[in-house]
Amino acid sequence: MRKRIEEYIPKALEAIERFGIAKDGKTPKQFNGYIASFGASVRQAGLLATVLFYANEQSNAEEDRKKVIQAIEYIIEESIIKNNRVEKSMRPKVEDAAVALKLSVRTFKLI
Repeated sequence: MRKRIEEYIPKALEAIERFGIAKDGKTPKQFNGYIASFGASVRQAGLLATVLFYANEQSNAEEDRKKVIQAIEYIIEESIIKNNRVEKSMRPKVEDAAVALKLSVRTFKLI
């Protein structure tokens, strides 16, 4: 496991609680799916397209996918999109934060 992922895990646990991904030790199973598929989407569609998809408030998603983006930005302590662009240097940090979030959400009971 990469050192940065290990460093991000405590922050990921905070983010899960802070953004309402989990409450009272429980998280909706939809969030587990959103978080699990985030990395694959980044690889297939690219970081910008994935972030825009997850930030879409007009979707009919069962849970608010935007919370995943908010949690990742909280973990890396910066905005992913700057001036309507994503810097290439952001991708490794975002991917590591997504892995830390994925590992951390598994500590909560799925409902």
